[in-house]
Amino acid sequence: VYMTASLGTEPPSPSGEGLDKPTWTYTTPARKLSVVGVRASQPRSGLAKAHGCFMILAWVLCASIGTLIARYYKLQWPGRLLGREAFWFQLHRILMGFTCCLTLLSFILIFIDLRGYSGLDSFPELLHPILGIIVTILTFMNPLIALCRCDPSHENRPCFNWIHWLVGTIAYVLAVLNLFLGLRLERAGDLSSINYHIWLLIFFVLFQFIVEIILEIHTLYHWKRNKKLWQAYRLELEEYNAAKTNPVSLQPRSRPLEPLPRGRCLRASGF
Repeated sequence: VYMTASLGTEPPSPSGEGLDKPTWTYTTPARKLSVVGVRASQPRSGLAKAHGCFMILAWVLCASIGTLIARYYKLQWPGRLLGREAFWFQLHRILMGFTCCLTLLSFILIFIDLRGYSGLDSFPELLHPILGIIVTILTFMNPLIALCRCDPSHENRPCFNWIHWLVGTIAYVLAVLNLFLGLRLERAGDLSSINYHIWLLIFFVLFQFIVEIILEIHTLYHWKRNKKLWQAYRLELEEYNAAKTNPVSLQPRSRPLEPLPRGRCLRASGF
């Protein structure tokens, strides 16, 4: 709080004596000393910085790429395997595994730094630790749900897909929202103005939204043609499997290759 002082003469007292006292003028809104004292007693720490950095790496980098791969890149690398699983699935699993590990590490670090639960009592900052706990729980729920997934041809597979998508989406949205709340805290920087790190996070959200809109429109545009390609591929695969089990068939047949999806050039990469 900044103040300016000007000297003036007080009206004379009943005894006829006058006193020169300064007249104080406040140039900024008044703030409670209790609030100032609380903030001053919470300096930035290395653990708090590590907490924020790990959360940004987890959700801005790993989770964002992992969800895009699972949503739009399943057909991008037909027939390509990493280990014994599809290439896109392994990439998704690795990235989401990093998300879980970084989230857990960040969660532990901030509890060590604060020596327990956060004592924030002002709105909306008090939502930050609450949302953080919810996000951490959802982050570890989704891999457990994925372990229970059924075969792709099973009748309950659509239910699993929707549950897995819903839990992951809620965790992602709450995590990004919580990043904004975390950047407003005293340990993240000066609260007098919107700082560059908040602007960078706003830019990321807009960029992610635009990318998903473009990929969604692109996927819908080529959906019918890709559906016909995969229907023809499944018929060829059924004929191939039937020929393998038929002892009468003498003509050797090679396994049909997965079709290249239409419009894959837009999403082409160096992999």
